[in-house]
Amino acid sequence: MSVKRIADLRRKLAWYFAFALGAALAFAVLVGVMAIFPGAGGDLTVWGTVFGFMLLIVVVFAGIKLRLRQVETRMAFEQAAIKNTGQLLAGEVVARRAAEAALREEMLLPQFNPGPVVRFNAQGIATRANKAAAELVTGEPIEGKPLRELLPAITEADLADILAGRIVAPVEVQWLKRWYICHVRGVPDFGGGILYASDITTAKETQFELLHMEKRARAILDGAADGILIVVVGGIVQAVNPAGEKLFGWNSADIVGRNVDLLMPELFEYRGGDRLWILAEYARRRSTGRIERVFHGQRKDGSTFPMSLTVSVFDYEGTPRVSCIVRDISERVRAQEVEKAQAAQLADQNAELEKLVTELNEFNYVASHDLQEPLRTMSTYCGLLKVDLGGDLPKRADEDIKAILDASLRMQRLITDLLEYSRSGHAEMQLRPVDLQAVMKRVCEDLRARVVDTGGKIVYNGLPTVFGDDMQLGRVLQNLVANGLKFRRPGVAPIVEVKGEIRPDCAIIEVTDNGIGIPPEYMGQVFQPFKRLHGIGKHEGSGIGLSVCRKIVDRHRGTIEVVSTPDAGSRFTIQLPHEGRQGA
Repeated sequence: MSVKRIADLRRKLAWYFAFALGAALAFAVLVGVMAIFPGAGGDLTVWGTVFGFMLLIVVVFAGIKLRLRQVETRMAFEQAAIKNTGQLLAGEVVARRAAEAALREEMLLPQFNPGPVVRFNAQGIATRANKAAAELVTGEPIEGKPLRELLPAITEADLADILAGRIVAPVEVQWLKRWYICHVRGVPDFGGGILYASDITTAKETQFELLHMEKRARAILDGAADGILIVVVGGIVQAVNPAGEKLFGWNSADIVGRNVDLLMPELFEYRGGDRLWILAEYARRRSTGRIERVFHGQRKDGSTFPMSLTVSVFDYEGTPRVSCIVRDISERVRAQEVEKAQAAQLADQNAELEKLVTELNEFNYVASHDLQEPLRTMSTYCGLLKVDLGGDLPKRADEDIKAILDASLRMQRLITDLLEYSRSGHAEMQLRPVDLQAVMKRVCEDLRARVVDTGGKIVYNGLPTVFGDDMQLGRVLQNLVANGLKFRRPGVAPIVEVKGEIRPDCAIIEVTDNGIGIPPEYMGQVFQPFKRLHGIGKHEGSGIGLSVCRKIVDRHRGTIEVVSTPDAGSRFTIQLPHEGRQGA
């Protein structure tokens, strides 16, 4: 119950008390009159009892009023005490708020924070700074420096907004060769603000590198000799380099924003859909297989040109794009057309040449056969003449007949060797693995009689398997071994050694003899046909064997060389490529 309600109740009791007191006084007068004049107004006992009851009521009301006065007084005292306690609590709240503001300030300015933190007052002057700020910003104490000196990008209007508690955008600044992003916030509670910075040097260096790369890429694009187009979704041209402007005859401002099919209508002819994905499909097909068709680009004036198109698909910030490298290949197309015409002409010439060679081979065969017939007739009649006349022939006539026989035999051998030389260059080769050990065994069998006549020796062992024509390689080895047996030194038994090895890139075969050797002045002539280094009659042969060897080795895409020392012997070295490099 409040003090006000108690006062109201006490006033009502005062009225009741006054009424009861008046009634008691009235009954007191009545009882006195009846006491003085008995029988004047009724029974005295009854009225005396009523008077006593009224007097009791007056006493009760007086007691209640007194008690209410005490309660009112006590409650007024308690309310005064409560009011004083509220004032004390309000003071404590103010003090606590001040302490909390100071604590927040200390939390905003940690001395061990890795980034710079600066506190400034309402005039924008730095009042406190952590250790990182002093070391990283200026290298000296910051207190007393204006905020705008630390952040030149901050304007007076920005500073006013900050102190008013409004948010301003972060500011980038370079301090002592390092870059920072600075956030500045006003703290109205203590009439100033806080600056806190984060080191972004690495990100800034990356940004500078990206800018440098972009400038370098732009320089490459601008300096490229080929036209380069950047196409985005929908087939819209986003960028074109100067070479592309020159190639298509459009200015960059005119072509950027337009569809790429304006420049390459033939590529998109009869094809619907997004031009970007058509170009991407072209790139995919180009990477998985050759595209035979040559597409044409179209210039602004309507003229067309054959183009080489290279498309690369890439993603930029989540958006697919393609780069198109376009080159005018008009000269190449013209060159290809000329090349095709020349190839057709060359094919006709080759066919004609093959026809002539065939006819020449047929002529050589017929001519050699027809030439040998008179020689055989001469040899036959000379022999018959010698038999018929017998011992009656003069010595001079006998020598003449012998000379005629020797000449006819040499002529017949020369014609046979000429036919062999002609056939060695045109006979069809049967390329397959050839066991040289087995070939040399066959060669030794064929030359057994000559080995016995000369008392010589043929040495071979462990020869490799090579790729070539069995018969023609056997002819090469037989010619070289036969020469080693034939051109021997007087009184020295001929020895011919054949060896070979497989190397990473080729097969090597060496044929070495201990014969008379080759004089240095004749080294360049030994492989020429019909070149004899000795007089007729001294050594048999027509001088065509080494020429046949050279021609056979050339057809195997190999080489044959000779190293020789007079009166010591010769070494012939044959080098044959592996199977993958052979050709007929």
